[in-house]
Amino acid sequence: MTSDAGVRRDLQHLRELLDHNSDWAWEVDAQGRYTYCSRMVTALLGHPPEAMLGRTPFEFMPPAEAARVGEAFAAIIAERRAFSGLVNRNLHADGRIVVLETSGVPLFDSAGDLRGYRGIDRDISELGERVLQLEAVYDHAAVPMSTVDTAGILVMGNRAMAALCEHDGPVAGLRLTDLLPEAAQWLDADLALARDGQPLPTHEFAWRTRWLYAAPHALHDALGRVAGLSIAWMDITARRQAEQLLTEANRRLEGYARQDYVTGLYNRRDLDERLALEIGRARRDGSPLSLCMADVDYFKAYNDGAGHLAGDDCLRTIAGALRRAVSRPGDAVSRYGGEEFVVVLAGTDEAGAAHVAERLRACVEALDLAHPSSPLGRVTVSVGVVTCRPQRDPVAADDAAAVAGLLRLADHALYAAKHAGRNRVATEPLPTTLPV
Repeated sequence: MTSDAGVRRDLQHLRELLDHNSDWAWEVDAQGRYTYCSRMVTALLGHPPEAMLGRTPFEFMPPAEAARVGEAFAAIIAERRAFSGLVNRNLHADGRIVVLETSGVPLFDSAGDLRGYRGIDRDISELGERVLQLEAVYDHAAVPMSTVDTAGILVMGNRAMAALCEHDGPVAGLRLTDLLPEAAQWLDADLALARDGQPLPTHEFAWRTRWLYAAPHALHDALGRVAGLSIAWMDITARRQAEQLLTEANRRLEGYARQDYVTGLYNRRDLDERLALEIGRARRDGSPLSLCMADVDYFKAYNDGAGHLAGDDCLRTIAGALRRAVSRPGDAVSRYGGEEFVVVLAGTDEAGAAHVAERLRACVEALDLAHPSSPLGRVTVSVGVVTCRPQRDPVAADDAAAVAGLLRLADHALYAAKHAGRNRVATEPLPTTLPV
């Protein structure tokens, strides 16, 4: 009997502790119905404990709040996890609003099945309404925001964050890298930087069909230790697409800036830059470099007789023939100006250049374009050829001077071909000093 009396005294003492504690203690079953309430519920909500039994917490909340908290609690039950700091509005028996902070732990039966939750509620009405207002602002903000702890678990995440991740429902409690696997590339490194007191970088990364931007900031606890990261997010897909379009447009403009608008060949600007690069390469590896300069014979007479539009068509047809006559990918055909064309032949010696020049001439002749004002009766070209080896030959050290010198030599050879009767190839030997 003494033992039974002692147990009863202990139970009574425990009951008094629960009933007079400033926190309201409770238990609910697996359906969320109260199975126990300490008497502190009367002080908090104005209802006796027996009036609470068999009912759910949501029956004592405004409808909108019941829906909000019910959604959060359903996610907690689905994961069968403990929770804390769940702030919620409740209706007092006299009609006023009481703001409570709820914490709880899951209860399991011997088979491991969830049989309910046990927890406490604390009155935080003085601060709670402001907390709820801030939470509402946070949750409904247009900018996706989230908070992760040091283990990478989402402590908070607003609706915009869930929408950004294409996740149906709250994201709190989930691992960030499960929602956005690409975040694994920087999350741990950012936490390490935060612990070292270093500034955190922003991140842009591709995710599915979109581009995302993340701006993390370190969060600290009351002792100044890193507690996690606050991360603001942005969908920057439209910006990246605009940048890509701008890059493509710039690339096209750059191409147009290097392209002759009549023939589609490289223009004089590209020729000068390309020739300077090839001279530098030939200097380094000792390889030969050759130029072929072709000029349409009697072209002024062709233009005067057929008109400028026909002249442009003729130049385009000749440009196509010259391109087809050059077989190596690295060889470049440019329009030098007017009716003159230049072919840069990298790594090509005298014999090879002469062979290409003859092929250029023959391809144009084979077009069999009528030219009534030419003694030959058809459109032809004359070709001048020059070959140099910059390591051996007297090529100017200055790139611009070297380019001008080689082009002038090719022009000399072209003049020789025309002086000899046109529709032929002539080679210009290198002088002691290249002209500039």
